[in-house]
Amino acid sequence: MFRSLIRPSTCVRCMLNRIQYNSTSTNKAEIDPATIFIRKDVQDLLMNITGFDLSRIFRQRNNKNLDRIVYKYLTDKQLKEEQEKTIERGRAKLQMPPVLSEAKENIEVLEKDDMLSGFSSCKHLFIDISLGIPIRNRLIVARDIDGTLRTATLDEKRRMRQIYFPTSGRELLMPKMFEEEQLEKILEQQNYEFILDRACIQFEPDDEDYIRVTHRTYEHIDQTNSYDKLRSTRHFGPMTFYYVWFKRIDRLMADMIKRDLLNDAISLLQLYAIIHPDSKVARYDFSDTNSHHLIEAFIEEESRLPDLLSETFRHYIRKTHLAASSG
Repeated sequence: MFRSLIRPSTCVRCMLNRIQYNSTSTNKAEIDPATIFIRKDVQDLLMNITGFDLSRIFRQRNNKNLDRIVYKYLTDKQLKEEQEKTIERGRAKLQMPPVLSEAKENIEVLEKDDMLSGFSSCKHLFIDISLGIPIRNRLIVARDIDGTLRTATLDEKRRMRQIYFPTSGRELLMPKMFEEEQLEKILEQQNYEFILDRACIQFEPDDEDYIRVTHRTYEHIDQTNSYDKLRSTRHFGPMTFYYVWFKRIDRLMADMIKRDLLNDAISLLQLYAIIHPDSKVARYDFSDTNSHHLIEAFIEEESRLPDLLSETFRHYIRKTHLAASSG
């Protein structure tokens, strides 16, 4: 049954990103982000931060396969039922892609048969096609030219799964758009949701290229302050988790304050406290109803860009006071 001011070149930027990723993740090498990401309190906070704008969730996209528009005459009761169904469909569309650690090679030699050495000029791959087995749990083995029988590499597993259990829209070879040079061109067009949607189809969430593409996209969004392009999409939560994981929430928090989303800013701090229990933020009293105190404490004690956040917060306070006095 086996079947910055000076923009570095693309290569330099990728190298710097990889160095930063490796150096930061050294501190968290023993922690699997998935164990934190799937926690209910973390998921609830990420959903709150994501937002729920139905006009964005169901906005029209450029797609040749759009369904034909259907008009219906409904009673008030039927209309309410349809609205409830729409809300449920909207929540389903906001289901976040999982955040996982990068998969590591774990090749195990099962047997070495010298009598099969040179029997064939190419290696042979075998996959278990029995019914009822999750695709990621299927045994995949390889017989090398020298007669060695071993478990398959990550790339061999990926190709065999796609050949025998194809995922719709996934290509056997990585599309050109995910190569560094092409990816940078698409990022310059700020087609972030398209990139992330396509990455979810093409790669598994623990694939090295999936992590590379998503992290580079989040970094570009952070550099251009384009967070709003992902609000009310399934990618806003993982993006926020990425910033919190690497303690890079200052620009995102400034954007929230500018948009008068103080509740989101407090949720961001709560998420920071969960992911970094050894930080000063973890000692904050989030039952305090005065959100200004929490934000001011973060600016003073933990912020990496205190000048940016201080100026943004001062401007917000002035605007609030002016609105209150004129009202």
